[in-house]
Amino acid sequence: MVGPEISGSKVSLRPLQPDDLTRRIAWLNDAECVRLFTGFPQERVYGQDDAERWRRSLESDACASVWAIETKDGMHIGDVDLHDINRDQLTAKVTILIGDKAYWDRGFGTDTMKSVLASAFYDLKLERVVLKVYEFNSRAIRCYEKCGFMKRSDTGAQGAFPGEIHMVADRDRFMAME
Repeated sequence: MVGPEISGSKVSLRPLQPDDLTRRIAWLNDAECVRLFTGFPQERVYGQDDAERWRRSLESDACASVWAIETKDGMHIGDVDLHDINRDQLTAKVTILIGDKAYWDRGFGTDTMKSVLASAFYDLKLERVVLKVYEFNSRAIRCYEKCGFMKRSDTGAQGAFPGEIHMVADRDRFMAME
């Protein structure tokens, strides 16, 4: 489903617009973005059909919310989604892509993630949000740690692929950090 509009200090999270997909296609055809986002080298061209399928699947899923990440001056720089929302177990997964490289290392990812976590913990009353990241993506790991994520220490910490790390943010830790 389309998530509610959320305002952070540096970003606004808003519903996706049709022309946002053009930028997503460009980002997911950039070798560096693809490797950091998926953990693998780009294997094929990401096209309009792929982007539409991604948007439709999240917007029609009652257990997901998807947003475009926009700077306060209106530049669309990425996308973020909260998915696999489980209202019984009070958990969800999050995926973020800051695709516009001009906005890397400037705090936009951190502000986005904190804004999504605030919505997950305060509005949705979730207890845990998890994500996966690749060990070579130190920039993302630092961002997630600033937001309260910790590497999972249980056997679920290792992912299905070599170098994949699972991290978890819990409500109490996040609220204590604010």
